[in-house]
Amino acid sequence: MKNRILLIALVVVAVMGTGRAQEKAVKAANRYLSQQKMSEAASTIDAAVQDPSTINSLTAWMTRGKIYTAIAGNPLLARDYPQAADRAKESYEKALQIDPSDKTLVLIRQDVIRLSGIFYDQGALQYENHAFADAVASFEKSMQVSMLEGDYDTTAAFNVALCASNAGDLDKAIEYYGIMVNNDYPLSNAYTGMADAYFRKDMREEASKVMEKALELFPDDKNVYVGASSVYLRMGANEKASEMLSRALDKWGDDASFQLFIGIAYENDKRYEEAEAAYKRALEINPEYYEAIFNLGAFYVNKGIRTREEANALPLEASDEYDRLVDKSKNDFNQALPYLQKIIEVQPENMNVLVTMRDVYMQLGKIEEANEIRTKIEALENAAQ
Repeated sequence: MKNRILLIALVVVAVMGTGRAQEKAVKAANRYLSQQKMSEAASTIDAAVQDPSTINSLTAWMTRGKIYTAIAGNPLLARDYPQAADRAKESYEKALQIDPSDKTLVLIRQDVIRLSGIFYDQGALQYENHAFADAVASFEKSMQVSMLEGDYDTTAAFNVALCASNAGDLDKAIEYYGIMVNNDYPLSNAYTGMADAYFRKDMREEASKVMEKALELFPDDKNVYVGASSVYLRMGANEKASEMLSRALDKWGDDASFQLFIGIAYENDKRYEEAEAAYKRALEINPEYYEAIFNLGAFYVNKGIRTREEANALPLEASDEYDRLVDKSKNDFNQALPYLQKIIEVQPENMNVLVTMRDVYMQLGKIEEANEIRTKIEALENAAQ
């Protein structure tokens, strides 16, 4: 009996010894962190949070969050630890499960704010690279981390919706736009974005209701009128669109940017004469308006392409009509050239415009001018290599 009691005592001592060892490991991980020995800090703290004696240690999980936030915030270290931000997020969530008190929030608040920013920056970079699905995940994580301290990040929520829309995930876009719209959040782009997503899902009644609500909430926001007009035009609700445009033109008829937006909406709806007039009106108001110059030049290029395609679709025996349409397309291309040339004066290395100009010259049979542009393009391409 005496020997059995002694054996139990030894086991208890061994367990206690293991617990102290892991507590020391947590302190060691903190020490490695302070010394910027991040590899040692990460391996040490990962072992600690997996050990039964410290798996529910608040200090261990907060330390792990701090270590991986530091790694995620360092671009050089983050290459070797691509999951660092996710591990930090997991750590802070676990810490708050162990102790959800305000005391814990105070201790991790600054690190949580930093981690939210890291996810946000990841999302912004992915958005710039058109990796929209990845950006959705990053912005969602940024928002989730912010919510650990009770802060609802509406900017991140809007970006989730925007990226989801670009990625074609319309249900998620509507979900996140809806969070703002249903709470009357004062961000007009959330309403126009939600209406667009509804329209793309062929939920036209819902799209119309959202735009009506936006017009009530933002009666002096021209972007709402532009968005509403665009949605109604694409829905084929031309009477409603005309009403919107009439109301808007009464307010902003002398606003160059509004005329540009209206021109884009008309062009998207294939109302080409009205689009051309709006672009020209924008340039009457502001002759140096770069975006209007670009859009009007592109408008004539596209018009010429449509006319040339119409000519190419004719039967062989329709030679007279073919010649008429070819001449008409050349007129369109000639109308585009002054606008394209003006853009190149401002942006001489604009590759898209240079390529367009080369193709326009080819369509016009101006081989010498096309070759001059081709030479510029090749020089820019060689300089970029």
